[in-house]
Amino acid sequence: MKNPKRYRVNYLAFAIPLILAFLSWLYFPTIAQWIITNVFGYIATEQAANPAWYWIIRFFYSWYTLVAIGIAGIWVVAAAFARKRHIESKRAFYPMVSFVVPAYNQEKNVTRCVASLFKCAEKYDGNCEIIIIDDGSSDYTYEVAWAAVEFGRRDNLRVRGKVVRHSANLGKIEALRTGVNRALGGLVAIVDADSEWSPDTLAKLVDYKMSNGKRAVTGYAHPNGEGSEGKLIVSLQRLEYSQGLSVGRCAQSLGNNVLVVSGVIGVYDADLLREVLTERNIRSVTEDLEITLEMHKKDAKVGYVSSVQSATVVPISVGALWRQRLRWFTGWLDNTLEIHRDLMTKRSWLTALLWYCYIFEYGGAFVDLASVAAFPFLWWFAPDPVLFGLNILVFFPYGLLIGVISQAISLKFAYGSYQYRALLFYTPLYPLLRIVNVFARSRSLLSYLTGNNGKWHN
Repeated sequence: MKNPKRYRVNYLAFAIPLILAFLSWLYFPTIAQWIITNVFGYIATEQAANPAWYWIIRFFYSWYTLVAIGIAGIWVVAAAFARKRHIESKRAFYPMVSFVVPAYNQEKNVTRCVASLFKCAEKYDGNCEIIIIDDGSSDYTYEVAWAAVEFGRRDNLRVRGKVVRHSANLGKIEALRTGVNRALGGLVAIVDADSEWSPDTLAKLVDYKMSNGKRAVTGYAHPNGEGSEGKLIVSLQRLEYSQGLSVGRCAQSLGNNVLVVSGVIGVYDADLLREVLTERNIRSVTEDLEITLEMHKKDAKVGYVSSVQSATVVPISVGALWRQRLRWFTGWLDNTLEIHRDLMTKRSWLTALLWYCYIFEYGGAFVDLASVAAFPFLWWFAPDPVLFGLNILVFFPYGLLIGVISQAISLKFAYGSYQYRALLFYTPLYPLLRIVNVFARSRSLLSYLTGNNGKWHN
């Protein structure tokens, strides 16, 4: 029997990041002043500051200290607890799994995707089938997919395979409906056609799902794909995914409240997924978020497995990244402000997570914009501009150190080792990606308020 006192003591760990944030907030100005005086040799003369200037400075300093140490630390603690609570055990019975792969103009990627799924099926003790839905592609997706399925079945005859073709591009939701309605398995694995599952991904997802009573589970998406190696923009996305998934999404699983079962990697109870797709008019451009929130409305437990991975193609240009983020952020607004707005008023941890995203992600984006816009004025109106500049100079390496520590933990959680530790050298450049997200969030909000709910294609 679990000791409740032990768990109460464990959860006191959530207070540690807040204590560290308070100590940093309280003592860093004194440390900075000591460095300025003893290292830079600058003796400041005491001057009265404008009250408005003073409180703006205090706000930005307090906000970034709370977010970088306190809030980020709480997510790390929650993710660590969630990873320890994972119960994985081999089962005597493994249900049939139907891979459903929606594909649109994916002739370059679908072969690698199908090959990875056959490898997963080889390591899975149950039966599998692979269903590819060519959603009216204008290239050779259909023919390439058929060839990939036939080639895979030469070595694994027990895996069924089929390719279904839409005569026109009906959209990803309709492709999912077609695939799920044709699926014979008790479990459905949704896989984007530009993704590749690691060989043990399916077995580990099903083990975790069945042993822990989840209705849906997801795992880590690794940014990859043709032309991605050596690209700065891809390296920055790897930093972002390690934080958002291996820490953020894993922490959400502590309370079975994972917000998104990604289209890149997800296993569902077939009956539950079929029910959602049949009953509801899934219509947003972020269908994976909409489907997951529908499952939460049915009190489904949704989990995250930190030890599995799916490589996925990500944008390798700023233009492609911009379009992706506009779709993501507009879809988020459409889901939370319109389709699932009733979730925003419930008393639940899920609702708290949704509000967190608005306060610290959307609200944080506007704080970032305000800080950049205010910086020249803060410098201009500073009672001692030299002292102000030296404080910024001292604060920068301190903030960078906190960022590197946070990022190192995220990469460790994401990959189980420091095989991607070279990514830490990109940490000083990570704000570039954050700037893209800040402006994309602002643009998506303006678009949504003028009636644009987002789109998949130009």
